[in-house]
Amino acid sequence: MPSPFAVVFETIKEKAHGWLLRKDRALVYRLTGKTPEEVVKRWLLFGVPLGLLVVLLAWESLGALSVAAALILAAAILFALDAAVANEYRRWRDRLVDGIPVLAAFVPAFLETGVVTPRRALELALPFLPEPLRLELDSAVGSVARSGRLDAFDELKERARHPLVDAVCFRLKAGWDTGLKPDVFTDLNEQIRDAQEVAAARATAAKSALVTLVSVIGLLGAGLVFGYPAWKHITGTMGGMFR
Repeated sequence: MPSPFAVVFETIKEKAHGWLLRKDRALVYRLTGKTPEEVVKRWLLFGVPLGLLVVLLAWESLGALSVAAALILAAAILFALDAAVANEYRRWRDRLVDGIPVLAAFVPAFLETGVVTPRRALELALPFLPEPLRLELDSAVGSVARSGRLDAFDELKERARHPLVDAVCFRLKAGWDTGLKPDVFTDLNEQIRDAQEVAAARATAAKSALVTLVSVIGLLGAGLVFGYPAWKHITGTMGGMFR
């Protein structure tokens, strides 16, 4: 029969794992090459011991409140680990979108010749595209060639979850058999510029947010361990002065 500690430990692991896979988070983990199991393992190695340390250091001054403080700190660390994976996915998506201006320049140039099919124009453009867009479109073209189905473009849209990628995939899919005109991406120029500006702003904000979160976690831990005892000492001293 498992010990109560083992039961609690396994329950915590299951709850953390379930939270990491909320909604469509599984796709984010798959695209970044990470697994919820890895994140939970890191959390158990770092977050839980830190929480226990808070209890040990603050029990004398905080009592039962130190347990609540430890849980808050451990939850914040799990949130930070999950946010790091989400930021990695966003960086992948931003790099994907960064390649679209190159795609929008080269595919129409090859279509201008009037002698190539949409598939051939895309194949000729592939060597000029940066990663990961080159890999994604190369995989999509290969999938269409093997199966004759255009679902690969829908799958790319689902992985990217970005309106600009949606627009590009929609145009490629719609004109794959009927033909693409050289101006196929012309109406996306403004959207491309907007996406580049948003990606740059988001990258800066993500770095600032991560630094802030790490700082808050550190301050929270330090405040719980040292701040409360100091506050009790100060209030006790001041109270003694008025007796």
